[in-house]
Amino acid sequence: MLFGAKSEFAIEAMIEPGLAPPSAVYGRMQVWCANTAVGDFTNPRCSLYPAYLGFTKLGTALPNLWLSELDGLSDEQLIDRIDRLLYGARGDQLLERDNRTALECEHDWEKYGIFNFLTNWGEQFDREGKSFIFSPPAQPVKVLIRPRATARVVSLHASAPAVTDAIGKFLRWFDESAAFLSRQSPT
Repeated sequence: MLFGAKSEFAIEAMIEPGLAPPSAVYGRMQVWCANTAVGDFTNPRCSLYPAYLGFTKLGTALPNLWLSELDGLSDEQLIDRIDRLLYGARGDQLLERDNRTALECEHDWEKYGIFNFLTNWGEQFDREGKSFIFSPPAQPVKVLIRPRATARVVSLHASAPAVTDAIGKFLRWFDESAAFLSRQSPT
């Protein structure tokens, strides 16, 4: 199933062939933004629930997915700042000087974690590096990706209505799939 348009923003997902009730929702998934795929759609039997949780949170946060302290930052500065605050890293490299306490790290995750996008959302995204999502005022939604083993930053954009629409359709599909798969087989 494709929810949205690959050229703008879409979530592509499927239930694993042969999956029978009762079961959790296992399948394949990738996200498209500006004709760029993120995720490994060939990876079988991935749990889609972590992505469902991520999209549920993102769907409610999207209209206000920005902080004024981020104004004026370049794409690289923006991804570096959020990566440092959430993961104490810059891409694959851990930062040597992170003197924050565990409580400070927890506070930073509460404040900045909503910008986390697809990272740790399921096996299908594990090989992608890190990605973050933002919705600056009066601008398109911005997805920043730093692929593994590279310093470059990929910047993708989509309209907020396209992102919101795709998320809503995916969440409805997931809920329907989960309801179907939770049924007990007749005995």
